[in-house]
Amino acid sequence: MIDRLKWCCLAGLALVGACDAGAPANRSTAAAQLNSPRPVAKANDPVAAHSPRADPGRYTSIDPASCRLIEQNIEEGGYSRHACDGLGGYKLEISESDLRQDVVVIAPDGRRSELELSSIVAKGAFNSLGKTAEWRGTAARPTALIVRLNVARGPEPTRPDISNLVVARLNRPSCVVAVVPPVRNQNSEARRVADGKLPGCITG
Repeated sequence: MIDRLKWCCLAGLALVGACDAGAPANRSTAAAQLNSPRPVAKANDPVAAHSPRADPGRYTSIDPASCRLIEQNIEEGGYSRHACDGLGGYKLEISESDLRQDVVVIAPDGRRSELELSSIVAKGAFNSLGKTAEWRGTAARPTALIVRLNVARGPEPTRPDISNLVVARLNRPSCVVAVVPPVRNQNSEARRVADGKLPGCITG
């Protein structure tokens, strides 16, 4: 089972809205605004494992604790929505409901495209996003997005999550074009797809 579900079970489900392991245990109703997007690369972040000097990727936070809280209802399966800054005029909206997360890409012209990660990638299973989004292309005109989605294998808490890298194109409509499973050189493979001729949209 995913880590955040194990945490909630140990806590006796005292706070349904705190099931996101990447967020504080007691979220306030007003999250702090995300600072201006700037490259962040951490050695322990699988999406940002390469040095920015050797890789053209640029990174922004999609950690709900770093984004602006739009809506929250802890009585409806811990439902919440957070607005996160992106690059090149793009923004990302992170939603969470019933231990499942998803991403909406908001284009510079305001058009919204839901990536439908829970249905297309997780197939309805419990899932959780990584804390970092990787943008491919230039800062002024990104062309693709890479995010990590950890998917629960089943109800047994001892089974590790499946940690996928999801590649999405940004040209509207934004959509998922590839899911890279946890294989050797996973990061490089996701970037190869994102930097090449992007495939068509994957449908659920």
